[in-house]
Amino acid sequence: MREKFNALFEEIKRPGAMLLLGYMANNGFFTAPASSAGSKHGAVEGGLLLHSLNVTEIMLKLRDTLAPQISRESCIIVGLTHDIGKTAYYGKDLYVPNMIQGYDMQGNIFVSNFQPFEHNKERLEIAHEYISLHIVSKFIPLLEEEVQAILFHNGQYVPNGRDVKNHEHPLTLLLHWADYWEAFVVSKGIVPESSEVMF
Repeated sequence: MREKFNALFEEIKRPGAMLLLGYMANNGFFTAPASSAGSKHGAVEGGLLLHSLNVTEIMLKLRDTLAPQISRESCIIVGLTHDIGKTAYYGKDLYVPNMIQGYDMQGNIFVSNFQPFEHNKERLEIAHEYISLHIVSKFIPLLEEEVQAILFHNGQYVPNGRDVKNHEHPLTLLLHWADYWEAFVVSKGIVPESSEVMF
């Protein structure tokens, strides 16, 4: 997976890209889960990396078919970083192991199988979309449409998504569709079994 990530990331030619990569490595991007509950996408160590790769690859396929005029680099930037806000922020991970208040046969507290992670109660409540935009824009210059795509990638499923209702840039729509296809189709195994992107 890391090789696939590196190959895509190398296509980002913006100043500061290597600093962003260093931030990602130092703040848990490659090991963080993508969500907290086993019923959701990527609730495993490394789930964020897998989710981000799948989203990017689906996005590029959608772009090639529907909107080849959209920059490939823009798709890679927003695809790989749209959920970077789920990594450590101000030194606090978003998701921490969900230690059940029970003990196994050896007397150890155990992690929930149903919800292996929970939201870190020590981290200030700020939507991950805003954190993602804050982190990425500290390192690389973003185009206006990339800002919108990162901020509103969850579409109409969250309250702030209504802020851009009927005014989404095509890049925002590509990211939204790819994100939801990955989270609710690919990661749930609705498509043929494989760890590769299904589209």
